[in-house]
Amino acid sequence: MISYQLKCRDIGFDSCDFISTGNSENEIKRRFFLHTMINHKKEFEQLEDEEIIELYDLIKRILDNQN
Repeated sequence: MISYQLKCRDIGFDSCDFISTGNSENEIKRRFFLHTMINHKKEFEQLEDEEIIELYDLIKRILDNQN
């Protein structure tokens, strides 16, 4: 049974249909960040440190709400 999911659309990549699914937060994050570093590399390279921290916080809140 899949207990977590995270969509690119959840963090603002509205034109991307990727969904990371798995049984643990670490599994989700690993798959999600692998996808984003490959498919959204340009966008990530443009983020400031503060924006990266905000992104991590958003992802944590989304996954925490799935518990």
